Amino acid sequence: MNFQKNLLLSLLVLFLFSCSDGPEELEPLVVELTASTETPNYSESFELSWSSNASQCYASGGYWSGERPTTGSEEITLKRGGQFIYILECRRNNEFKNQAVEISVNKTPANHFIFSTDVDPLADPMFVVDVPDNQEAKVTAYARGDFNDDFLGDIFLALQFNEDGRQVNTRYFQLTGGAFPVFAEIEADNCKGSGDVTMLDINRDSFDDVIVTSFDSMTAAGNVCIFSGSETGLALNNELVANDTDLDFNNANVKLVTLVDRNADSLPDLYLLTSTGEYWVLVNAEDGPAFEKAETVVDLINDYTITGGTVVDFDGDANLDIVMAGYDESENGVFVAVPRFDSTNDWDDISVVANAPLAKIITGLDFDGDPAADLLVIGDQSPSNMFEPVPTTTFRIYEQGDINILDNETDILFSEQGSVSLNRNLFITDYDIDIDGGDFLFDVNKTASAFASFVLGIKDTIVNEEEETVTYEINTISDVEMELGDIFGQDSQLIFLDTDLDFDLDILVAENHADNNVAFYLRLNESND
Repeated sequence: MNFQKNLLLSLLVLFLFSCSDGPEELEPLVVELTASTETPNYSESFELSWSSNASQCYASGGYWSGERPTTGSEEITLKRGGQFIYILECRRNNEFKNQAVEISVNKTPANHFIFSTDVDPLADPMFVVDVPDNQEAKVTAYARGDFNDDFLGDIFLALQFNEDGRQVNTRYFQLTGGAFPVFAEIEADNCKGSGDVTMLDINRDSFDDVIVTSFDSMTAAGNVCIFSGSETGLALNNELVANDTDLDFNNANVKLVTLVDRNADSLPDLYLLTSTGEYWVLVNAEDGPAFEKAETVVDLINDYTITGGTVVDFDGDANLDIVMAGYDESENGVFVAVPRFDSTNDWDDISVVANAPLAKIITGLDFDGDPAADLLVIGDQSPSNMFEPVPTTTFRIYEQGDINILDNETDILFSEQGSVSLNRNLFITDYDIDIDGGDFLFDVNKTASAFASFVLGIKDTIVNEEEETVTYEINTISDVEMELGDIFGQDSQLIFLDTDLDFDLDILVAENHADNNVAFYLRLNESND
């Protein structure tokens, strides 16, 4: 009887189940994400709004991340320019769906240079250098690096003292970056090098080192000094590189110092050209760094005063050549190209190009993204120096043609052209982080008719979708045109660096101060704060 009753109940349950409609179907998973504006200006707030019928949602994007309620809104303010993607991903059981919105922030050049004016930095400078009444002092060369291996930006600089137009002394300083930057002098008696500063980890110990040499135009004071990096920063150490050659550090008559990969090991080696020969230092040498003199005759170079140099493919043969700028005894500009084959410089086949600009900056760069080499040249209307600046008249990019790198040229106009003297310490940096290959920053050597403190050259990409072409141009703007205000003294020098690694450019300022002194202070950029 129980068996019959159980069978009847089972059949009844089966019948009722077969007559039901089954589980209720869920609505499709929906995720909606919108922005009040997709093109806000710098520091302008916008609102993200979202809704979903999911059970959980997660956010990702610039300054927006983590779990979020399934419905809500949030106000966001961005102080960095460029493109930002915001994504809301939601889930329900094992079902996922996301929605994205792209925000394009317009950050003008002026928005990249925002400095507090609440405090007068000259009231409490980092360091004050006493300058004798009958002398004047200028920062003539500097290098950016990491001299104490703390992954923060540091500065090494040479401060040259002149009296009656002649160099009488040089002092050296370093700024170590961080939350509390420190500015200090480096003891370096008997060192006068102040024309060129080359940074290189010459002994491969992870600390950047510095080689300082004199200007070629001041060979009477020819000097080579080596500063080695350590956990405490830089210190004079002329023993860092062994020297069994005839190179006299105190009478070197240096024409050019640059970095060249001599032995094709993908490491830059130190190349030093003097009036009597070529000297190399291989950074990866088995027995440690040592000067080696090449068996070459370089007498021809003594016909010219060399003002700058770089390593670039001059003649389009896929070999990197040494290309120098300078002038002859009549102050006529020249380019001198020394071809390189394997590890040797061929002085028997050099090229001398006359009627060249009086260049003080010559450097290779990738201007247009093609395989051909490009060359940036900056020059003045006559030979000059930091103490006696003359107006800059040449701002030009050369591009490789059928014969050599000088075949094609593009002249660039800049603010106060013909009045300002652009500093020879060029800074190529992607200041707006748009990954376009780099922009240019120039400190301005003050002249009587110059008002600008610095000039920014912005590399812009122009896309023609109809013709399917991409071209490039450099547009310039000065701090005066940006209307930054009077934040630098009229007689000041600017050195750009990111001392606190917040992806904006701070400025170390050297300003002539009371009683003929030079005061150093730091202007921290607040554009990304």
